[in-house]
Amino acid sequence: MTVNNVQSVISTPIAALSAILEQKDDLIGFKEELFESWSNEVQIELYEYAQSELANYYNQQNNNSFSLKEALSDILSTYLTAKRETFAGHRLGNLVRQDIPSALRKLPFIHSKLKIQGSVGQGNWATIPWISIMDKRITETTRQGEYLVYLFAEDMQSVYLTFMQGVTIPVAEKGKPAAYQYFKRKVNEIRNMLPLEGMIKDDAIYLTSGGLGQDYQVSTIAYYRYELDQLPDDEQLIEDLNNAVTNYNEYVFKVINTTEETEQSISFNYTISHLYAGQGILKYLQDHGPTAISLEELVANQATVLLSGDDVKHPKERIKHLGRALRDLGLLSINENQFSLTDLGQEYANHFNENKWILSEAQVRLIRRQLTNVEDQPPLVKSINRAIQICKELNSFTIDQFSLNFNEALGTLETWGEVTQKQRSIFMLNWLEILKFVSKSSQQYTYTYMEWEETPLVDSLTVIERVATIKNFIANKGFMYPDHWIENFFLSLKTKPFVILAGVSGTGKTKLVKLFAEAVGATASNGQFSLIPVRPDWSDPSDLLGYKDLSGAFRPGKLTEILVEASKPGNQHKPYFICLDEMNLARVEHYFSDLLSVLETQEWHNQRTVTTPLIHIDSLQYESDKQMYGNLYLPDNVYIVGTVNMDETTHPFSKKVLDRANTIEFNYIELGQYPSLEDLADRTDAPVPPNSLLRSEYLQLVDVYRNYKQLTENTTELLVKINGILEQIHSHVGFRIRDAVCFYMIYNERFGLLSKEAAFDMQLLQKILPRIQGSNASVKNALLQLMQVAQDRTLPLSEYREDASKLYLSMETLAASKYPHSARKIAFMLRRLEEDGFTSYWIS
Repeated sequence: MTVNNVQSVISTPIAALSAILEQKDDLIGFKEELFESWSNEVQIELYEYAQSELANYYNQQNNNSFSLKEALSDILSTYLTAKRETFAGHRLGNLVRQDIPSALRKLPFIHSKLKIQGSVGQGNWATIPWISIMDKRITETTRQGEYLVYLFAEDMQSVYLTFMQGVTIPVAEKGKPAAYQYFKRKVNEIRNMLPLEGMIKDDAIYLTSGGLGQDYQVSTIAYYRYELDQLPDDEQLIEDLNNAVTNYNEYVFKVINTTEETEQSISFNYTISHLYAGQGILKYLQDHGPTAISLEELVANQATVLLSGDDVKHPKERIKHLGRALRDLGLLSINENQFSLTDLGQEYANHFNENKWILSEAQVRLIRRQLTNVEDQPPLVKSINRAIQICKELNSFTIDQFSLNFNEALGTLETWGEVTQKQRSIFMLNWLEILKFVSKSSQQYTYTYMEWEETPLVDSLTVIERVATIKNFIANKGFMYPDHWIENFFLSLKTKPFVILAGVSGTGKTKLVKLFAEAVGATASNGQFSLIPVRPDWSDPSDLLGYKDLSGAFRPGKLTEILVEASKPGNQHKPYFICLDEMNLARVEHYFSDLLSVLETQEWHNQRTVTTPLIHIDSLQYESDKQMYGNLYLPDNVYIVGTVNMDETTHPFSKKVLDRANTIEFNYIELGQYPSLEDLADRTDAPVPPNSLLRSEYLQLVDVYRNYKQLTENTTELLVKINGILEQIHSHVGFRIRDAVCFYMIYNERFGLLSKEAAFDMQLLQKILPRIQGSNASVKNALLQLMQVAQDRTLPLSEYREDASKLYLSMETLAASKYPHSARKIAFMLRRLEEDGFTSYWIS
């Protein structure tokens, strides 16, 4: 839209919106940095909204504020009176034959091949006036062929926008019985051919009681019905007309291309939003399969099945239309309105994000694979593959360059207007962006197929195989850790990307972080592993994140530099490890407070988990700083591990810190371990795993409760029992720890790394016991009751309240406990309490 066309109308609003709009030459658009920050879904929604508004604008501005609603209402309200007046020169004749067709021709989706004609009769008033839209390539008369037409009922109480067939010539040539059979076959054929979403598909169209009325009924393919007293507004009328024209264009395209070679017949009827919106159908089929689900059941559950829930006007047509798109992609099959997942669809459904309406990285990979595997390609797949080829040939291009080539391939340069061509081209590029075939910078697109393919989104090894590879890698470096420590470290990182390693100096805490990171491809040399020594004088987040100097320029801290690098699109599939060495030399709650807070703000956005910003853009002064650091958040490929020693030089942890981390203790050392002299197979040939190996997949317990209901409830029952004990000493836990423990247990069951008892033992040791400290009898009583839980037996508590030495002097009994690691730690804490008069998890 040019400024000259609309300057007088919108100059003041443009000035008012100068914070988000900019003017370049004769064009208006959103500011580039704002537009680039929006997701593809937002851009699609804005574009579709703009198209609708443009149609409405042109409809009003280019025809002296013409209103389709007012024109239709005028005809319905005055036609019966006009029929008693002189026919020649009547204003209604001019309105139907000239004004309305002229206004409709100016709509952006009306192309040059469409002929628009209106009639109120020839010499005398017609019983049923009409306004038709015909594609001149298949018909130029309403007497035969297929076209769109506004038909006004004889009683003028309603008007129909219909997709119908001309009846006069077929009836004359075939006779009425044979012609009626022909019309019915054609109706069924076209209804099965096109989506016709939102249109009514039956023969309940009542125009007149005469024979002509029956002709209209039998020849109508689909229609909208508008009552005189309930006419929609112009926006809805234009939207309906646009939909009808889109279906008509698709039909004409198929008719005129039926004799061409199959490879020439490609079409494009679905946007990427159809795949997003179809996620609900796939998820419902997965949850309620594997038997086929009827269309009626899907409609009955539209609030779950459809993205917009109960707000859909025509859920049955919407689900059928989405189903056809999913069928074209090979994700489901539809047989007599029975929907079921294909093998590909089942695999696809196994990789849903927590937010089912967002495609996961694994789902993107599966769709990409399907595009190359389909032999008899349906139109959607064929058009996507043709677009990929065009992008590959162009390499780097603008939307206009792509649009010319793409519409030439579709054969739509003449049938679609310029606006529609560009709109469909943008929709296709949105497909390719989401599927990672192209990337966009400013207004330039770049083909990125090979670069993207080199990076796997799903690990080629199973988790058990990957963990074994990591253990062998560490062993080959000459380091040995107790059984299941690597499995526990992996599960702790998977549960939440913040882990604390505690223990005496020299036990290999820092080395574990470094070696684990290197085993998954994150090294200091490639920037994916960073060691940040904590200084005793750190007192606020600026020591990690950075600060503004006297000139107002932002000076980033080491952590900020890492987050910027990890957030780059090309790095989001790579894990980044940060080791905060000697983390508690300074008070963690002071310098780490911002990180602790944003850890709890994770939510799903565009297939990734994001947090609230660590550095707000409004806090930065210079534009260069805003672009580099503004609204920087903690990305889901960053893992923070703190190492701590507990002695007189360090600070204790508050519950705010402990709630957010798994604390792994390194106090039990077996010095009699020696490096292996044999080279262990560390699968050096295996590709580096993607970030999906470690990234958390659950944010809220509700996300996973359905699939792991029994495990969740069993774990929670144990925690409820333990919480009753902890309440006595005001150390009980909340929902945050409940969810974290459940996630740990669920990941463990999914991957089969530890027994259930061993997994819960780790969680009791790492999430519950670090909270306990004190010197009074209630602390001892709580520890004794926890010992009963750890040993899964009843103890003579009254005896042990006086002297618990039998518990901590019998190592064999502790080793035989249900939760042996926790039992050993509880025994140690009891001993410290009896011998020193004070106990804490953190006393070495």
